[in-house]
Amino acid sequence: MQIVQWNHDEISCNILSYDEKGKVFMDINKYALFVKAAEIGNLTRAATQLSYTQTAASHMISSLEDELGVKLLYRGRNGVSATEEGEQILSLAKEIVINDERIHQIIGQEGVYRGNVRIGVITSVAVQWMPKIIRKFRKEYPLVELQINDAINYEWIKDWFSKDEIDCAFTAENGMTNGNDIPLISDPYYVIMSKYHPLCRYEKITKELLAGEIFVIPSEGTNYSIGKILRQAKGRLLEHTRFLSDQSTIALVRSECGISILPELVLNSYSCEGLVRRKLEPEVSRTICLCLPNRKYISPSTKAFVAFIQKWAQKE
Repeated sequence: MQIVQWNHDEISCNILSYDEKGKVFMDINKYALFVKAAEIGNLTRAATQLSYTQTAASHMISSLEDELGVKLLYRGRNGVSATEEGEQILSLAKEIVINDERIHQIIGQEGVYRGNVRIGVITSVAVQWMPKIIRKFRKEYPLVELQINDAINYEWIKDWFSKDEIDCAFTAENGMTNGNDIPLISDPYYVIMSKYHPLCRYEKITKELLAGEIFVIPSEGTNYSIGKILRQAKGRLLEHTRFLSDQSTIALVRSECGISILPELVLNSYSCEGLVRRKLEPEVSRTICLCLPNRKYISPSTKAFVAFIQKWAQKE
């Protein structure tokens, strides 16, 4: 039996579950499945990720809806989405799942890490670092699952932190000022251009040489280092382009639509055939950091991941 105390005005819900003897219990697995399905918008994929059959997953969601007395998910051809009541319950369900994981980490055997680490990553780190990190981390911590969230730009990571959707993030010092940044490496910026561009004859590019040039701006946008350089150089933006992927930026530069400024980690992630890269004078770089949220509690699994990354970065 389950009793639900629901307050629509305060958007709060007290969920009390009882077994046959009247003892309180809660089936966390149902809430975990609901959260996963709502986040990715697909019940089948959520079931697969949590090792349930589709039939079992459908039954679990239906059972949870019956227990709560509300419909949680809309089912459609394109997947699932939370209902209005489901959206109100979702944030509370996330807290239930996260706190359950924290409890299990605390009561787990000393020295044995288990759980989930949710990581936000900028694309260049996702391409260059994460395959190596995942492979090695799994060997050392086989019971810890890494959930990778690829961010198009820094704003995505800020948003994920504000919603408590990630435990840490690989980002750049000039893109995040969270106060909890752990510096890892320095990543220099380069001017890139077609091999036929007149600036190719210079070994280093000053801001004066960039004056009047047409710039292709990548997804970082104009709020951070690249934008600062562009404003100082009084360059012009390529028309009708905003928030391009790194790969699209490189393709447009290769096609002689303009020049761009990209960090080394990005350039090493893609083929730059037909392009020339030149350092800036004076040099400009970003610092790749591991950023932690502004909260007191950091799970043991996240702490283990942070320590692992600090050692790993020293060897890279």
